Amino acid sequence: MSTIQDVAARAGVSVSTVSNVLNGREGRMRPETLNRVRLAISDLGFRPNQSARRLKTGHVPMIGLMVPSIANPYFGVLARWVEAAAQEQGYGLLLCNTYREPEREREYAEAFMSQGVKGVILGSALAAHEHLLPLVDDGLAAVSLDRAQVSDGLVRDFVSVDNRLAGSMAVDYLIGLGHRHIAFVSAPAKSMNRIARVEGAKAACERAGATLDVHIGAVDADYTESEMAELGRQAAHDILSSDSPATACVGVNDMIAIGLLAGFRQCAQRIPIDVSVMGIDGIYLGNYVSPTLTTVGQPMEAMARVAVDHVLKRMKNPELPMQESIFEPQLIVRASTGPIAGSAPDHSSAPACSRV
Repeated sequence: MSTIQDVAARAGVSVSTVSNVLNGREGRMRPETLNRVRLAISDLGFRPNQSARRLKTGHVPMIGLMVPSIANPYFGVLARWVEAAAQEQGYGLLLCNTYREPEREREYAEAFMSQGVKGVILGSALAAHEHLLPLVDDGLAAVSLDRAQVSDGLVRDFVSVDNRLAGSMAVDYLIGLGHRHIAFVSAPAKSMNRIARVEGAKAACERAGATLDVHIGAVDADYTESEMAELGRQAAHDILSSDSPATACVGVNDMIAIGLLAGFRQCAQRIPIDVSVMGIDGIYLGNYVSPTLTTVGQPMEAMARVAVDHVLKRMKNPELPMQESIFEPQLIVRASTGPIAGSAPDHSSAPACSRV
């Protein structure tokens, strides 16, 4: 079995240089030196003794990622980019599903800490995080996605798309197409991103004097793979059963919007002739449904990289000021939206967009 001394000899560097690479301390290292060390590690099949490392440093080169459910494609893509960003800095990733349950989130965080994992990215974006306060006090570095600092006593770093702007951007675009009665479909407001997107949609309708119906669907305790899409499908039936159905609908996320498409098709609605549908998130599936889904996207790769950077910096320096990174959403126009019947679109105040 190869040792760290073997790697150092193979790469022509000191043992401390190899140790710096293994522990992610390569900021000032020349690229050619870093490449030689990594090549030597690969050629020799070197595997660090994690138990020994933990005894020496108190932690292992791993970070945790908590998501509601990897069955949701959004979180699958997020996990991919977080893992890639972590690996670039010499860290592995531990992934777990929390189903938006505070107790489960706390248990996973405790398990991370007990194994020497000192940093975690919270993808669940719960509206309250008091259950993690004791662990943060004990040294857990926590970075939240889609969440700002709130008054629960937990000062944490966060990375987010501007969710309020995303909700407003979606509704502004539909209003520009002539729609004056819009439905906004969401799961229960357990997360900060949902709350902010609904608030943004309401503000846009108030500015334009348009009507917004907010539909909050029920969520099963089992958190099944099709849960969000099924919520959207059922919402489409509910919207059409009203006395005055909305002419356009926004899903708080793309999976709900995909469910809306399915529900409206079941009711023989022509999209976007009879009703327009759009989502928020920009997941890849939106380009493969029929009609393709108009959405408000977010730069997931960039957000993942910044989240990893924040958590590693917090692990190395717990006294850092709070790190905040907010990204702008982007309107992506596809085939599921169109002008309201009998009107011409007015895009004089619509946000900039890309067409796919």
